[in-house]
Amino acid sequence: MGSRLDRITKNQWFVLVGGVVGVLALVAALTGPVPDLSKDETSVKSLIAEPVGSEVTDFALPLDAPLDLLPQSDAGFYCDATMTDWLRRFGTETTPYHGIAVRSAAEDGAQLAIDNLRAVDVERVDIGPVLHFQCPTGGNADIAVLELRLDRDRRARQLVDGSQDDTRPFAFNLEPGERGNLEVRLENEDGHSYTGRIVADVSAGRTKSTVSLPLSGESAEKFDRVSFGKYSRLIVQPGRSKDLFLCELLSPGFTKLRRGAGDEFDVFDCTLEKVRSLLAEIGRS
Repeated sequence: MGSRLDRITKNQWFVLVGGVVGVLALVAALTGPVPDLSKDETSVKSLIAEPVGSEVTDFALPLDAPLDLLPQSDAGFYCDATMTDWLRRFGTETTPYHGIAVRSAAEDGAQLAIDNLRAVDVERVDIGPVLHFQCPTGGNADIAVLELRLDRDRRARQLVDGSQDDTRPFAFNLEPGERGNLEVRLENEDGHSYTGRIVADVSAGRTKSTVSLPLSGESAEKFDRVSFGKYSRLIVQPGRSKDLFLCELLSPGFTKLRRGAGDEFDVFDCTLEKVRSLLAEIGRS
């Protein structure tokens, strides 16, 4: 038995194979486990972005829109399909915020970083006086809420704890396979309407690329931000019955972006005649 073992260990092939095994063991010890090449590594192309339909839909209606013909909603204070179809026929849909679902298609590797979300190719447009009709929602999901001012630097800032008084620069990181949601709120106080696109910078390691983000609403390529001008003081929503609306009236000079102390707005039931009266009063102001 001893002589047979001696012959095997002295065989040149045994020595060669043993040397190779030793080298591989040393390489594994120095470099760690061999990466799984079948998994997709993180790159800037790993970002998958899809528009998410806004649950809140605003409409710009002509001041003389026949609201007496507006179908009664079966959803109470919310808009059902019949009411929404009527509003689309007589008015212009204007999405108050754009929901964007993002995820990393990578299976391995570093984080995917998204930042510097901003508006580009922005054009200012002006429309005639319109009424703000709003279809409300029951609430928002737990998502990153961004405010993007079109009348300023046009770069999004993230709201901290949902407060417009506390914001920070937007930055969003996705681990391989991770998902997230963004809500982009387009705002302005200059009384003009705007169109444009939303883009963001995407980074993977040292590689960076600028991508155009798809938007909710009628067009995924661009946004239409409608300003209601001085008539933005009045917001009309579905009411508790066919003959009633729910009205929110803001005090002169008070906007959703400039809140202060005191009773700057009032919410109340209003008839069609009351809506017409308020519009006439605002028009004379």
